[in-house]
Amino acid sequence: MKVLVTGASGNGGQAVCRALLQDGHTVRMADVMPTMAADLRQAEFVRCDSRTVTDVQRAVKGMDGVIHLAAWHCAHQPPVSDDTIFAVNVDGTYNVFEACRQEGIRSIVYASSMAYGWGSVYGVSKVIGEELCRSYQEMTGASIAMLRYHEFIPRPYLEFGARLLRNGVDRRDIASATVMALTAADRRAFKLFKTIVHTDHGMPEPVKNDFARLGPDWCEQEVPGARALLDKYGIALPEQVEQHDLSEAKAVLGWQPQIGFVDFLKDLKSRDERGLDVSGLFVPSELPQDL
Repeated sequence: MKVLVTGASGNGGQAVCRALLQDGHTVRMADVMPTMAADLRQAEFVRCDSRTVTDVQRAVKGMDGVIHLAAWHCAHQPPVSDDTIFAVNVDGTYNVFEACRQEGIRSIVYASSMAYGWGSVYGVSKVIGEELCRSYQEMTGASIAMLRYHEFIPRPYLEFGARLLRNGVDRRDIASATVMALTAADRRAFKLFKTIVHTDHGMPEPVKNDFARLGPDWCEQEVPGARALLDKYGIALPEQVEQHDLSEAKAVLGWQPQIGFVDFLKDLKSRDERGLDVSGLFVPSELPQDL
């Protein structure tokens, strides 16, 4: 397919573009600034501010499918105003859907969020975005996937690992879910589909529900030496682990997450055994073993 990715220069956007290219798609990256990643230079880049109708129309033209990731959220550094969040996330999403309608695009993936709801302007913008998805699908008959991503903001390595037990997800799982959703939309596997994109640690319910007490033993069972690593690096464990039923995503999209806390522990163990310093490491990083 010829695929447009909006917000392509962001953390998730770069991962999605890589996954698309690996699957043999032709990729057009749309953002306000191009990425500096050398491995993405083979993709076409168009400058696009989703608030500008002509930018969006130019970006969408000639495409077979669209992955709409462009958004501002409250955690951006430096922070942006609520006015900017609303304009990009709501007006920008409308502009993308309207351009898709004019171009006749029938396969779309929309980046929603687990922050969906009424507690913030960002959350409200995702409520409106999902309603725009519903409206566009009813008006055009397009196949649209709404993916409620968990958090994949770049963070210090150790913080990232601990966050996987809460609301964190590896961006490679974000990318694989997104590409599989687009593929499913292209084969008309659904009209309007919504799912959560999160981590699955494969742990038993009792461990999940009482992780502060049972978690260290479970970690040790999965990765020998894990207890010592948790202590050495001061990794705080939550009382409970956040996990969701992802069976519908597997059934409809063929997707299931691949990176969990055990994978992080294995990576940390490998780095520790080689004497690598992880104190200044961010995820995603450029190291060969990066998560």
